[in-house]
Amino acid sequence: MTSLGFATRVACLAALIGGALALAPRSAQAVGEEVTDVRVLDNQRTEDSTVRSIAGVSIGDTLQADTLDVVRERLNTTGLFADVNVWWEANGAGVRINISVKDKFPWAPLPTASWSSNNKAIGLIFVHGNLFGRGKQLVLGARLATIDSGATVAYRDPSLFGTWMYWQLQGLIQRQVIPEYDSYGPGATLAAPLEIRETRLFSYGFEPAFGVAWLRRVKTQVAWHLEKFGYFHNGNSEGSDDPLTGQQLIQSTQPGTIGVGRAGLSFDFRAREFAVMTGQALSGSLDYASPAFGSDFTYWRAGASWEQGIKFFKSHNFIYSAGAIAGHNLPFWSENTAGGPNLRGFLNQQFRGDTQLWGKAEYHFPLFSVGSLDFRALGFYDISAIWFREVPTVPMVTDPITGVTYTQRDTPDGRTFPTSLQSGFSFSQSVHQDVGGGLRFFLRSVAVPLIGFDAGYGIQAHNWQFILIIGA
Repeated sequence: MTSLGFATRVACLAALIGGALALAPRSAQAVGEEVTDVRVLDNQRTEDSTVRSIAGVSIGDTLQADTLDVVRERLNTTGLFADVNVWWEANGAGVRINISVKDKFPWAPLPTASWSSNNKAIGLIFVHGNLFGRGKQLVLGARLATIDSGATVAYRDPSLFGTWMYWQLQGLIQRQVIPEYDSYGPGATLAAPLEIRETRLFSYGFEPAFGVAWLRRVKTQVAWHLEKFGYFHNGNSEGSDDPLTGQQLIQSTQPGTIGVGRAGLSFDFRAREFAVMTGQALSGSLDYASPAFGSDFTYWRAGASWEQGIKFFKSHNFIYSAGAIAGHNLPFWSENTAGGPNLRGFLNQQFRGDTQLWGKAEYHFPLFSVGSLDFRALGFYDISAIWFREVPTVPMVTDPITGVTYTQRDTPDGRTFPTSLQSGFSFSQSVHQDVGGGLRFFLRSVAVPLIGFDAGYGIQAHNWQFILIIGA
């Protein structure tokens, strides 16, 4: 019995060695061979041509050592497929690439909600990610919120005529109640800033855009954004109101129309597999508003950002990002803001400015899974430096209701600034930091968390803020 067991083991080992020897030459020969066929299998909603276009491999290409991995990554990153499998087999004088994909259900209504100290929201988004089976995208969304309510409709063709060119069109309508805070004046603290006024704005507009995805990962885009802003009434008042009494105060800005020419450049080498993001992305943008674009105001705004994700231990993820943005004569509603989602230890839009530097670091790790739900946690650190490079010093006018004194900028929007606002960079007043942790609940194979909860501790404020987000 012992000798029989030994003989059996020897036979199995010989078979394994023989199989490896038989397969090794074939595998080695495959690299460098010509792709003579690309076959798409198991797709039910997505056209074969669309799958091939996303995969980026064609008849006549040369099979490289990483070809199958690259094709698999491209298909997974689109978010169209629940499962992707790619392999090769001999085919005539070369090899055939087999691509098996299982389509996700292409559309879904997604309820959304969020809660923070000064902004509560509820909404609904309808997303169709695969119109006509060709990967065209449609988004319909509406949101009712304390600060930023609105609705949008957007259509995107990611591959115009099957090329690397794309175009998109977005229409929007917004109703904003924009707060202004004083964190350093008499009676104010970073943990309990004074809200000096709220500006109530209603706007509507549209934005067509055209771009080219050079080699898929490098994108250039131009767009024209046209949006008309006006006040909406709150009882008998409109414009900027006292948040306590609702009485009309000195207005923060004059309404008008912005017409903006936009240009962007991005290098996006990120990939997502389930909840883990890897790779790098670098982007830059420039906005220029002038009468030539249909604008009542003239201003510019430019920015750049970097993000990188690193995977550890198969499912741990370290993500860090940084950016800078600066503008000149920015309208009130286009100013940079910090707080809430981008500075989680402070109130939403607690800080404002025309110049901003920011950074963020997060470490995500798995907790446990229940069925198709993955429960993950994270620790984070946020930092933001935000300031106005120059605030006007005259003329000065005091509001008779609140006693706050303002200066006014000599531009068509007539932007007014409280005199407590400091001009120029100051480390003690411009730089803010927080640390904290959070939880994420993912449905497996979906990159966007179903539920997110963050608790951020403002280092300068010595105070906790909490953010709950449901849906995208």
